[in-house]
Amino acid sequence: MHFLKTYRGALGALACAAVLSACGGGGSGDDDSAMPETGKETGVCGQLAGDINQSALETADCQYLSSYRLFGDETNPTTAPNGTGIPYDLTTPLFTDYSSKYRFVFVPEGKQAQYSEKEAFDFPVGTVISKTFSMPADTAFRGFKNERLIETRLMIRRADGWATLPYIWNDDFSDATLQIAGGAVPVTTVHNGNQMEINYRVPDKTQCKQCHQVKVASESASEISPIGPKARLLNRNFNYPSGEENQLSHWEAAGILDGAPADKFGIDTIPAYTDADASLLSGKSDTELMALAKGYLDINCSHCHRPEGGASNTGLHLEYWREFAANLSHHGVCKKPVAYGGGSLSYDVVPGDAENSIIHFRMNTTKPGDKMPEIGRTSVHEEGVELISEWINRGMPSAPACTP
Repeated sequence: MHFLKTYRGALGALACAAVLSACGGGGSGDDDSAMPETGKETGVCGQLAGDINQSALETADCQYLSSYRLFGDETNPTTAPNGTGIPYDLTTPLFTDYSSKYRFVFVPEGKQAQYSEKEAFDFPVGTVISKTFSMPADTAFRGFKNERLIETRLMIRRADGWATLPYIWNDDFSDATLQIAGGAVPVTTVHNGNQMEINYRVPDKTQCKQCHQVKVASESASEISPIGPKARLLNRNFNYPSGEENQLSHWEAAGILDGAPADKFGIDTIPAYTDADASLLSGKSDTELMALAKGYLDINCSHCHRPEGGASNTGLHLEYWREFAANLSHHGVCKKPVAYGGGSLSYDVVPGDAENSIIHFRMNTTKPGDKMPEIGRTSVHEEGVELISEWINRGMPSAPACTP
């Protein structure tokens, strides 16, 4: 039993039940009358043989997360993956309302992802990326036993591209149900001693595409791509059951990654930034601030703010590898907004003046139409705002002054 079962149950009954009724239920898997009804569902989603229901993953949008059998304990998607599942983490994670995130990658036996220097790895058909969001009762004490499950998102590489499936956990946390329309889940947490009431938003499938879309060529249509599994975000150690090891090296040893350079120290890597690091910003050098801020903007913004992303028309191109001094305008320096009015503010970034910079303003508000990112958060990431504020105020001493 979970340590916070009462906490989970009380909130879950109120939140998830409301979500399920409001969103009209989930989409069920393809019905194959030739398959026996052996699980919670019929057809391919009802098969019980084997560790992972690979057939369902590649062909059906199952109603229940458990129908895919990705985890040894269907009530705990934060540990014990079945089959080839491997946990992973990012150097700096994308902010989502102070939730904890548990990530796993499942690459089919005998297949490999292909390494890329800058983009997300090219994963083979049948790959599943699982990310579970869980809210701690207090952000100072994380871990599954201290948290309330909210949602599990799956990205499944199928023959026709990536499918995105959002699952919301039910009121007793025994399973999660597919909710194509997304939903709202009210949760409570304590952060830095202050209680926060958060109306957590689970994205719908259209919103998933909004963040994950990439247009690889100007004449091609947009396609969905993962955001996190990039070399610059994965090149760090992880504490596996077998011991601590570099994640890229571990993936290679497990046979799921091909083409990575032998020298992992040569990979341009985003430095780690956690909420606890905000108190240390005053002691960071300009060079350290630049790397931390660019890394934060990369994971939180650059999937849209890049030439191939959904916000390419804004002129903000915030990939970590893009050199700052040679691309001041692409980083917002003295650049007037293109797709945003700006109100009384004139420039995306005013070096030395965070309070008059549009990027800082949009990060520091929750007002619809003003906040950025537009989706994925309902609260302000205070520590992220502190980082970007410090970077603008003193982390770019060589940047020019903005002229009226």
